[in-house]
Amino acid sequence: MVINAYVRENAGDAALLSVCLRQVQEAFPHADVVIAGMEDADVHRSFEGVRNIGSIRRYVADGTVSLPRRLLRKALLGLAGTAAVSLPRPLARAVLRVLPAEARREADAVMRADLVVSMGGGYVLARPGLDGYQNIFFVLLPALLAQKAGVPVVWAPQSFGPFPAAAQRRLVGRVMRRSAAVLPREDVSVTELLACGIPAEHIERAVDAGFAFDPQRSTDWRARLGLGPEERLVGITARRWLDRTGQERYERELARTIDAVQATGARAVLIPQVSTDYLGDDDRICERRIVGHCTSGPLMVDEVVDYRDLKGLYDECTLLIGTRFHSVIFSLTSNVPCVAIEYEHKTRGIMADLNLGEWVLPIADVTHDRLWTLVEPLLKDPTSYRTILDRNLPGYVARACSLPARLREAV
Repeated sequence: MVINAYVRENAGDAALLSVCLRQVQEAFPHADVVIAGMEDADVHRSFEGVRNIGSIRRYVADGTVSLPRRLLRKALLGLAGTAAVSLPRPLARAVLRVLPAEARREADAVMRADLVVSMGGGYVLARPGLDGYQNIFFVLLPALLAQKAGVPVVWAPQSFGPFPAAAQRRLVGRVMRRSAAVLPREDVSVTELLACGIPAEHIERAVDAGFAFDPQRSTDWRARLGLGPEERLVGITARRWLDRTGQERYERELARTIDAVQATGARAVLIPQVSTDYLGDDDRICERRIVGHCTSGPLMVDEVVDYRDLKGLYDECTLLIGTRFHSVIFSLTSNVPCVAIEYEHKTRGIMADLNLGEWVLPIADVTHDRLWTLVEPLLKDPTSYRTILDRNLPGYVARACSLPARLREAV
């Protein structure tokens, strides 16, 4: 069972799922692999040929039903899940038998599996307030059910935290201490896990699986964008993250930097790394606003692009200014220098691993002047950046490819 999958319109998470499935199948060539994710199984029955059964998380967060019904679902599944985890196993199974079909499918599957793998990403976290508690509970519930049935659980390379409340840390600690492998992808996550009471020897520092993503290319992006073979292309990824005032400032400052890029003779293209309606998380919305603030007419990819084809677009770039961190990873693995705009700790942590920390700027601190100080030297001469990449990236990619051996150890 691969749990906590997201949606394919998030290219970074789709890449992580793609790599996770490949590595699970490499570890266990004859296994029956099943996905429990945030995609409706009636709409997306499979991902890369692997069956999707939906999930408890998807059922309680289903945006196609009214808010009162979603709240009722969360309350009922919260009570049922707590009972199933707390009661003796025969009573727990009786509780699970009366769950709605989609929730029951995931519960049955994780408790009957030989191995549960929670795929990479950045979802094991909580915010202050009730919403934070319910998020962490439903993220961890499949693992709790698996552990109750004696099924080993592996947390593939990912971020952990923040966990602002003591009760959240206790719950995370309980699950992780009982897991077969816990693989944080940056040092900040290690610190978060230690604060949850997890022994240091149970924490295995790992590498984001996105560094192992290398799909075949199928689109001639230069022809598609109308670019000549020698034209320099600078990619930009942006996202909604800040409050209204901060978001507008961030978008306007990015637009100023885009104009400066194009004044050098390079072409800029805004790339939607995420293009899903789920939670209104569609990069094209803010990127259209950024284009509206520009005076130089940058290019923009304004349609939904397959996550494998999107990797090919980053291959064509001379430089990336990346807010979405997997757009940075996609570019780095193509030897493309990146200036990373940080919105979560994964950005600074992974860039520091590669000795690229000086090219990180927090999203709340973005101004054209600060960005241009980082961008302009790379446009003129990226040699020193590429020297760092040549020295550090091959070993990092090799570590990202090492999960199959660890999965075999877990069972």
